[in-house]
Amino acid sequence: MSESDEIINPNENLIIPDWINEKYFEGVLAKDEPNHAKILKFTVVAAIPPGENFTSTMLRIYIKLEMKDGSVKTKTYIFKTMLPEERGGSDINEFGLFPKEAKMYETYLPAFEALYKDAGWDIQLAPKCLHTEEREGDIHFIFEDLRVKKFKNVDRTKGLDMEHMTHALHKLAEYHAASAVYEEQHGPYPSEFNEGFVKKDVKKFHLDGFKIKEKAYKKAILSWGMKDAEKYAKAFPTGEQYWAQCLSTLELNPDDFHVLNHGDFWSSNLMSSYLPDGSIDKLILIDFQIVTWGSPAIDLLFFLTLSPAKELRIKEFEHFVRIYWERLVECLKVLKLKKPLPKLRDLQSSLNNKNHSFYAFFSLLNHLPIILFPTDKDSNLHNMTAETEEGENLRECLLSNPAFGDVMKDLYPFLYNRGILNFEDYDV
Repeated sequence: MSESDEIINPNENLIIPDWINEKYFEGVLAKDEPNHAKILKFTVVAAIPPGENFTSTMLRIYIKLEMKDGSVKTKTYIFKTMLPEERGGSDINEFGLFPKEAKMYETYLPAFEALYKDAGWDIQLAPKCLHTEEREGDIHFIFEDLRVKKFKNVDRTKGLDMEHMTHALHKLAEYHAASAVYEEQHGPYPSEFNEGFVKKDVKKFHLDGFKIKEKAYKKAILSWGMKDAEKYAKAFPTGEQYWAQCLSTLELNPDDFHVLNHGDFWSSNLMSSYLPDGSIDKLILIDFQIVTWGSPAIDLLFFLTLSPAKELRIKEFEHFVRIYWERLVECLKVLKLKKPLPKLRDLQSSLNNKNHSFYAFFSLLNHLPIILFPTDKDSNLHNMTAETEEGENLRECLLSNPAFGDVMKDLYPFLYNRGILNFEDYDV
């Protein structure tokens, strides 16, 4: 296979900034490959297909190097930067995602891994970040390319089987445990970590996003083949109930067990490598832009709603919580948490707490239609929220997708019967 055949661009429509060039990477190469003499070839392509990431631009950089000993070496890096303002970047910037992620990679993730190292455990939570910088108001990251180490994503449209779910819940527990112990030792995280998907001062953004989907979603509810579908459509929240549900996420009970949630934990934000027999070797977390301090129910509700394979989602729901909890307690003991260990019955109850239900409903409203939709060039944040014919067509395609309806006809009643979709609970 020739070199040109090996470099595949999974998103030909992505516009790549011209300043991402050889000169920009000189500093990174000086540290990462000090024995290189010069760059022979520099190629930039999209790192992922459309529909895999909605809050940033992800690029894969191929650099062919001539080394000082005359040999030739190819390096690849992942470059992550902000969306252009006109393609949804202005909305994303209001949430402060990139400054938050910079703090995670520069300070907290290395510290969490160090806690385990000090306890005698070798645990990697996230990819190595080789470079962060702010340039003309934008923040950029350069990461090791996990694909070189044979890491890959699972097909988001199929969901995760039991082995992937177990490994993912164990890794989430490892991350949560370290975050709780770090907070106990060092005090509270920065104030911006108290808000994730929900921010008080962007009410208009939240309500506009809700209202633009409301009509099509209520119509879709009637098409899933549920018994008494009109009952569910009638119980769909008003804008006032939805905003009250959003705000309830910011109410923390100081007596509860809290962690630094990943905040956007679903199948495309983890990657796995595999042993020769096909079983999982390692699993790693990526994308720490929406981290938020609160109950682990935040990540659990989000993940359990979005990521299991269809045949596991409802059947194993309680079991998944136990799988997570057992690993969480094991890690908290090793890291010597001084506070009382969380009880499984309390964790199970927290998933029904009205202050956490937003994460189940928001994932149904926002993420799941996208996750179950095949890759499409028009599937992006700008089109998802645009009041245009293109945007309306995309939303209709997402909600009328048979795969989405097939999941929702069972999942919506399941969550409804748990009380998670009882929106009258938020009436003043």
